[in-house]
Amino acid sequence: MEGQSWLLWNNIIIFDRLIKPMDRSQIKLLSTPFWTKTGPYSPEFDKKDLLHAIGVTFGGIIRSEIIGEFCRLRVKLDVQKPLAFKYEKLPAFCFGCGKMGHGLQECKFYNLWKKTKLGMTHCFL
Repeated sequence: MEGQSWLLWNNIIIFDRLIKPMDRSQIKLLSTPFWTKTGPYSPEFDKKDLLHAIGVTFGGIIRSEIIGEFCRLRVKLDVQKPLAFKYEKLPAFCFGCGKMGHGLQECKFYNLWKKTKLGMTHCFL
């Protein structure tokens, strides 16, 4: 399973190993590993504390790297929640609701929100 996440025509392919046999309708694929990059930071900045704080936000770090003034984190990303960081090689992403899997034109939340005319600049839920 190393090397996830996989993209096909800019859409994410999520998969996981089954621990026990189960019906296909019971399988919930809600998260996938992603790399996120932060920085640049000054040399005296304690990057290990930063990596820990960001990792807690995601529920844990799979892997981390400190390369010069930048930090890279491999985190388990919940694909149903709005994004809070910039990600590398991100698949189809909606700038209306902030979720993956569709674009702004196909967004059911954004199109409903747009009709309410609340004067907001986004509809992040």
